This record gives sequence, structure tokens and C-alpha cells, in this order.
Amino acid sequence: MTEQEMMENWMRNATPGPQHAKLAKGCGEYEVNMIERGQPMAGKAKLEMILDGRVQVQHFNMDYNGMPFTGFGMTGFDNFSQRYWFTWNDNMSTGMFSMWGVEKDGGNKVVFDGKMDSPGMNLKDVPCRHAYTFINDNEFKYEAWNYPDTPQEAKMMEMHYKRRM
Repeated sequence: MTEQEMMENWMRNATPGPQHAKLAKGCGEYEVNMIERGQPMAGKAKLEMILDGRVQVQHFNMDYNGMPFTGFGMTGFDNFSQRYWFTWNDNMSTGMFSMWGVEKDGGNKVVFDGKMDSPGMNLKDVPCRHAYTFINDNEFKYEAWNYPDTPQEAKMMEMHYKRRM
């Protein structure tokens, strides 16, 4: 492979595409209604693009059972692997998790599969599935399950994001 071919490959894989534009379209400020293990909660989220439109960052805040909760997530699309990726950190853990995802339902949903630790339950590498479902230009839903596709499958949370106008 020539140097020019390598540079062309690099530039093609580094250039934001339609998936990045889709992430950018979802940026804004949101009111979030959440149900986690049957308990309703509410929070706020701000989504914005960084790195010249390559990565969407989410800043999330809420009161979690009387304690302040702050989370930070990043979502992107890897042109080379043709998969979405997702990471999450928050102030109730010293760890982070990441997952890879693919579009489903004609692009109206992105489903991520991976493993995450559950420090409260003292469990490591719990299989999980998270999904974003795009309802319209101003709303989307985020859902999370542990032990997907097994008899132990359990929905852990559902979050409904509605853009603040």
C-alpha cells in the first residue's frame, strides 16, 4: 500500500458521515423522566458534539434518592468498524463502561451490547444491552437490560428524553 493510499484510507475513516450528523441532530438540552427498578425519577441532560462533530457528549444531572448524581457519556460512530460506541462514567462509581452498537429498525434504534460491572451487587462483567430509540426530532428513549436473551433478563431502567424548547 502506498503512502497516498494509506492517507486516503485514513481521511475516509476520519471524516464524519451521516451517523455523526444523526448524533449532532440530537444535541440540545433535555428533561429526562426515568424509571429505575420501578422507581420514578427526573433529571436533566445536555448533549453536544465535540472533536469537530465526531463525538456526542452527554452531561446528565439528577437527584438520586437524596444524593446528587452527575453522569458523563460519550457516543460515536467508528467509520472503520461501522459500529456505534458508547462510554459512561458517573460520580457514584470510580469505573467506566463501554459498549459497541448497531442500528436496527431502519436506523430508528441503536442497540449496544457489552458487559458492565455492578459494584452495588459485587458483580463483574454482567452481560448487558442498552438501546436508544428515536421517537421524533425532540424525543428519544434509552433502555437498559442485564442478562439479555437469558431467563434472567431484567430491564434495569428506562429513560425518556424530551428536548427543552
